[in-house]
Amino acid sequence: MEEHKWRYLQSFLKRKPTSVEECVKAIEKWEEGTRQCYSENIDLSSDDFIRMVLVDGAFIIELFLLNHSPQMRAENDIIFDKRKPWMITNVRRDMSLMENQLPFFVLENLFKITFETQLETQSSLLELAYNFFRVEANLKAELGKERMFDSEVKHLLDALRFWHLPTPQKALDYKWEKIEAIPRAKQLQAAGVKFRMSKSNCLFDIEFSKGVLEIPCFKLNPATESFLRNIMAFEQSCYRHDSYFIDYVAFLGDLIKTRADVKLLIKKGIIAPENLLGNEEILANNDETLANLFNSFGKESWFRTTNIGFCILQQNLKAYYETHWHKVKVPMVSKKKH
Repeated sequence: MEEHKWRYLQSFLKRKPTSVEECVKAIEKWEEGTRQCYSENIDLSSDDFIRMVLVDGAFIIELFLLNHSPQMRAENDIIFDKRKPWMITNVRRDMSLMENQLPFFVLENLFKITFETQLETQSSLLELAYNFFRVEANLKAELGKERMFDSEVKHLLDALRFWHLPTPQKALDYKWEKIEAIPRAKQLQAAGVKFRMSKSNCLFDIEFSKGVLEIPCFKLNPATESFLRNIMAFEQSCYRHDSYFIDYVAFLGDLIKTRADVKLLIKKGIIAPENLLGNEEILANNDETLANLFNSFGKESWFRTTNIGFCILQQNLKAYYETHWHKVKVPMVSKKKH
């Protein structure tokens, strides 16, 4: 992959053509600001640091451009080789890791240097990034231009989180509320709760009304676990008061405790496994694998939140379950082995 990065750098430099010297001088000006974006000290000399930023930055931009324009790819491009579809999946996963993030302003400035005379006709960098991540990150087919051009993101992982957020976002009052633990899916169903797949494209548009719990479809693919773990770690670091993903995963973790819970949500179209991990043995035990996955997520989530929407949702579900009229139904099915 390192060798491939240098090939992409050469392709990137031919686009303007942009000289190496021009890029190096620009990155030198941003070096101090770039280093400050990292929580830990980067033990690299100035030359090595600039080389790293240039090679990685050019690789990312060129990757987005080649994804957008397939006709420009080299025949021997291993990343887009249709015979090895896992390559592009692995690259997307690696680019969403917290430790692999480049400050977005660096990518955007390199992009502007290359396309300074074509910015009005060229797709924005965020738009190219969105199209690159869209399929495996379960993003909407279209996103409003006002969000596409919002470049106030820290890096690509921040952008991935931003694209998932609801619009408009519900106001958060910055008051910590205790998250109510709710019964698992099969117990809720036994108490009369009906599960239904929501038509919404936003993961967080979960509604409970008149005994019906509507949840948008959540597609699971080989990159899902890595994506969720990284975005949750990122929220713990930077969005503790705005933790949409942490609260969402905690909610699913409460719903999914056993294989029976998984089967129910898959049957209702709420959970959609897509070639989970590409492993035949794991595919044969999908239900147990998914139950264990969400159980592990639940153990890592918070017990308090400022997201009032999730608090009210879980309070309402728990209250519905605990009412005597519904609660008397539970023992008849809860004793069955799942």
